[in-house]
Amino acid sequence: MSRSPGDLESIGGYALVERLGSGGMGVVYLGRSESGRRVAVKVVHAQYAQNEEFRTRFRQEVAAVRRVSGAFTAPVVDADPDAEQPWMATLYVPGRTLADTVTEDGPLREGQLRVLALGLVEALRDIHRVGVVHRDLKPSNVLMAEDGPRVIDFGISHAIDNQALTVTGRLIGTPPFMSPEQFTSPRDVTAASDVFSLGSLLVYAATGNRPFDGSSPYLTGYQVMYEAPALDAVAEPLRSIAERCLDKDPAARPELAELHRLLRTLPGTAEPDAPGAADSAETSRRLSRPHPVPRGLLTAGGAGDTDSTHPGHRRRGRRVTVSLAAAVVVAGLTVAIVRSGSEQNNDSPSPTAPAPAAASGSTVTPPPKHVRWDYQVGGAYTPPTGVQVVSRSYEDAPAPGVYNICNFNAFQAQEDAEGDWDPDLLLRDANGKVVYDKDWGEAVLDVRTDAKRKRIAAKANTWIDQCAAKGYKAVEPDNYDTFTRFPNYLTAGQAKAFMKLLSVHAHEKGLAIAQKNTLELVPDRASVGLDFAVVEECGEWNECGEFAAAFDNNVLVVEYTAKALSTVCADWSTTLSIVRRDQLVLPKGTNGYVRETC
Repeated sequence: MSRSPGDLESIGGYALVERLGSGGMGVVYLGRSESGRRVAVKVVHAQYAQNEEFRTRFRQEVAAVRRVSGAFTAPVVDADPDAEQPWMATLYVPGRTLADTVTEDGPLREGQLRVLALGLVEALRDIHRVGVVHRDLKPSNVLMAEDGPRVIDFGISHAIDNQALTVTGRLIGTPPFMSPEQFTSPRDVTAASDVFSLGSLLVYAATGNRPFDGSSPYLTGYQVMYEAPALDAVAEPLRSIAERCLDKDPAARPELAELHRLLRTLPGTAEPDAPGAADSAETSRRLSRPHPVPRGLLTAGGAGDTDSTHPGHRRRGRRVTVSLAAAVVVAGLTVAIVRSGSEQNNDSPSPTAPAPAAASGSTVTPPPKHVRWDYQVGGAYTPPTGVQVVSRSYEDAPAPGVYNICNFNAFQAQEDAEGDWDPDLLLRDANGKVVYDKDWGEAVLDVRTDAKRKRIAAKANTWIDQCAAKGYKAVEPDNYDTFTRFPNYLTAGQAKAFMKLLSVHAHEKGLAIAQKNTLELVPDRASVGLDFAVVEECGEWNECGEFAAAFDNNVLVVEYTAKALSTVCADWSTTLSIVRRDQLVLPKGTNGYVRETC
């Protein structure tokens, strides 16, 4: 992957030769020392370098990687977490990720699976013996090198003797590959949590499917905590081994020494060609980006779940809702400029596109300001007394007697629903392969040209029509910030041009339209035609003021921790509409449901 205009030429004495990956939090480069040694250099975006918690988390990542050494990890070579732009260099390991390998080649063969399983147990042994818990073992964090797997990305790892960053109460991990205790007691996870994640990962490697695969992002997390894993497609003896790894009780899971003995019974012998070994640095992925809740839930990583027939709901993609935003999780992507026919790659709507405005005879009414409200995108229930505004999932009916907002997925196809779209409307890389938001398992829609934006909007507008027909008063198109996770493919201008098409149609139907998160595009909200904002964790990230100024205080805030709620209530309780929900946004009456207000 070539370097982009404006990229650094060097850092810390390392020449930055080419990009290996890029995401919302930073860029990973192939670097060379003066002696010619190849390294993978992670460089944090300048804006995050000003966040002290982010810096502290990055220092912790560097310290964790330095403590770990072994044949199946990528050791740190050099780092400066206190530089103006923090950076870290690790040994460069050419090879595809396990996620890419399974996506492109299918499940691993018997010998490959055995090599992977035993290698990962040895990697965890090296990680745990120095008192570190990885906490994000997933397919995109395993590189398939020629001589065996490598575990990478310690961005959200946790040293058992370090409690400094465990007091915020935020969930950390990638839901389909998280352990139950990461949801219920994130500050108290032990090495047994990585064993649970390993069980999920091996099931995925053996079958191409995840053992916890809910019909929505939120249900995946619920399944991890309360339901049995789906292991019907897993052959013995791996099935019995996986069942033990995936026990809800951490104490019942096998220790690594026992697990190593069990995995040696897997059929096949070590093969000379490791699964998914790549021959090109371009296909090497060092890290994966954050996204609130992943494939299914809150996220950083490997895969996610969503309903295959309805536009879905999810949380902020720019920062992993499940994962600590301070974790540098950078998606390694290949650059592609795909043109079709005479279409032009541009960021502007067609010259004839109307400015966002309500159609003649229709009235657009934004939600009332500074009122009690509820965020019910994870499942509908009777609104609490006094609530005047409710946001619900597209598939649910609006709540009677209140102002209703209709949430749907606008910029990505639902998981396993690529077939509902014309093939050329799915974003593709230089090799013609569909580009996925792997934290959610969703194909990214190609909004790079005016012609394609119009065709995608024509379908999305049918969902807006259905929201209007059901009686909703506003729509909340999700994933406006997809471009921040795929900066080598998409631009802010393209996102705005597409959103403008949706806002025009929403106004024609008499519906107000929300901006969901995406602080980067707040200055453009009027030109795009956005009427109010739905913002997750603006108190957590000190962003409420910017949204309030841009939207004249018509901002609906969702927080997920008691600490963030206290912060936002202290500063904005007399101005904005604020609610705290549980991480899974569960319906009332469900175990784990949380709802609080100022």
